[in-house]
Amino acid sequence: MKSKSILEVRKITAFTPSLESLRKGHIYYRFKDTDAYLNRLFSFINVGIENGDCILIIESMKNIPNIESEISKRFHRDHQASIRIVNNFDYYFSGGDFHTKTILGHFEKDLTLLTKDNRSIRTWAHVEWASDEPDAEQLREYEATADDFVAREGMVSVCAYSHKSLSPILHTALEEVHKYVMTDDSLSISNTYKKP
Repeated sequence: MKSKSILEVRKITAFTPSLESLRKGHIYYRFKDTDAYLNRLFSFINVGIENGDCILIIESMKNIPNIESEISKRFHRDHQASIRIVNNFDYYFSGGDFHTKTILGHFEKDLTLLTKDNRSIRTWAHVEWASDEPDAEQLREYEATADDFVAREGMVSVCAYSHKSLSPILHTALEEVHKYVMTDDSLSISNTYKKP
């Protein structure tokens, strides 16, 4: 068996992303385990704090009290001021079930509140909807628009979806509009990503 040269090993390592090492990118996170989800979220926040980023977290109402409590334990008040947590209901349900224009309006408003001091931003969104399943094309349109925004702004943005809420069609659509695909224990470049 032929051994790999150091150069080949470096090339392989260079293309293995980690959530902690990414400075920009649109990430589709399909999660199964709540504890793994929260560990990923707090790792994301921690890296953002270390980098001096502002952090927008769009989260489920049922998770917000626990997340806020944990943030108050883990981070100094000065760092907590860099974190904005909003209820995902306001984003995904207030304009009807998954209305792209309403979602983007909320997103722009919250980013404006965070960008007053010109620091870089990272976002984490726990995406949910009221219907049994949203229209795949509508979801793709929203995420393609978000992908353009993330690329233009040079930011890191995680879009987290519970695996229970995703049909194979939705899963495929999401892989096509996110450069990175993450699970509870891996992160890789999407094989089906198509830049809109």
